[in-house]
Amino acid sequence: MAKGDQVSATELTAGLREAAREAGIDLIGATTAEPFELREEWGHDQPRELLPSARSVVVAGFCTRYEPRPVASEPGAPRGLFPVYGSRVFEQMERHCWNVVGGYLRERGYAAVEAPEIAVKPAVVRAGLGRYGKHAVVVTRELGSMVMFACVVTDAPLAAENAPVYEETCPKGCTRCIDACPTGALTGGYTLDRSRCITNWLWGEFIPAELRAEQQNRLFGCGECLFACPRNTRVRTRVSYPVPTDTVNDSPELIPLAAGDRDYYDLHIPTFPRRAGFDVMRDNAIVALGNVGDPAAVAALGAVLGAEDSDERLRAYSAWALGRLATERSRELLEAARASERDPAVAAEIEAALAGE
Repeated sequence: MAKGDQVSATELTAGLREAAREAGIDLIGATTAEPFELREEWGHDQPRELLPSARSVVVAGFCTRYEPRPVASEPGAPRGLFPVYGSRVFEQMERHCWNVVGGYLRERGYAAVEAPEIAVKPAVVRAGLGRYGKHAVVVTRELGSMVMFACVVTDAPLAAENAPVYEETCPKGCTRCIDACPTGALTGGYTLDRSRCITNWLWGEFIPAELRAEQQNRLFGCGECLFACPRNTRVRTRVSYPVPTDTVNDSPELIPLAAGDRDYYDLHIPTFPRRAGFDVMRDNAIVALGNVGDPAAVAALGAVLGAEDSDERLRAYSAWALGRLATERSRELLEAARASERDPAVAAEIEAALAGE
């Protein structure tokens, strides 16, 4: 269909909604391509820089509450954890949403650009699909916060919403998400202190030593605020998806990851967490080993600390983890590293580990 044959904006939008529903997409909406109002958000705020002729931003959402597949640690084989929040489905469903939405619009003669860089939360809110919660995550009527989104920028004249972005809607007396945050990252004003957010750390931000224990054995994501929100308790587990998703379990072994076993990483890490990168996953595994406390990790951590090609962050985390394990062998490895370490930050981590701090 050429643009000259286009139907009304209302009909075009209704057709897109129906196509999305039939393709297994749970939520869909549209907002204008005007610049976004951002308040300390991640993402691109100028849709027309992605597509100069843009008229609309389409937001497609899908449920991320799926059946968990945890595996318990055993002595000698400590395991990490991917919380049940998108790790095994996001990459595949994002691509599916792009294909469905973009395909529908292109078949009708419109330009449609995949937009992973768009600031997705304000796009979702402005499209009328949800509102911000006190945990600074969008809450939808249908799926609570157990939903993730993909965005498409298009020149199609859709029936677009332009809802206010920052409007308080949570019950005034409810503080469940704030109380559930392990690190006090939620301030109570619908805002997030990213420097204290576990999810933010696990994308590669350096974790302060005094807060590393709060990571526990997590490898990617946190979600404690989401799981505490009463609006999410009624969201049902999604049993199937319209595309194949990752079949790995939620609890890969930590020692192979910390040691840098690339084959193990490729086989056992879901597609979405790989966006953080191999080195970041090694970082997270090393901190998790310090928290799990299995002495079987000492040899692998010592190898990382003593390797000339290990970067400073890997060595710093390894020193901290060895200090947490507090075995005779871990102390020997720390003392050996103290004699040769030249990086001041890593040297400070070694000294703190030896001092039991």
